[in-house]
Amino acid sequence: MYLKIGEITNQDIGQMQMYVNYYDRFVKSDEKNKIIGILLCKEKDDAFVRLTLPEDNNQIFAAKYETILPTKEELIQLLMDK
Repeated sequence: MYLKIGEITNQDIGQMQMYVNYYDRFVKSDEKNKIIGILLCKEKDDAFVRLTLPEDNNQIFAAKYETILPTKEELIQLLMDK
């Protein structure tokens, strides 16, 4: 997992791809599942992430983190909306 203080960049995604590929190819044993990479960032542009990652990507995920937790009422509303 990689924590990014600012906005995510293509360098961050490329670096995570390199780490995931290296670990998958040279460190993990064959009987283990593929490694995944998680980028947590303060700002994330979904379109940018989709365009930077390969279409068949299932190993790298980017998510925006919140510095303030939502209130109980906001969480309930979010769940009701889903």
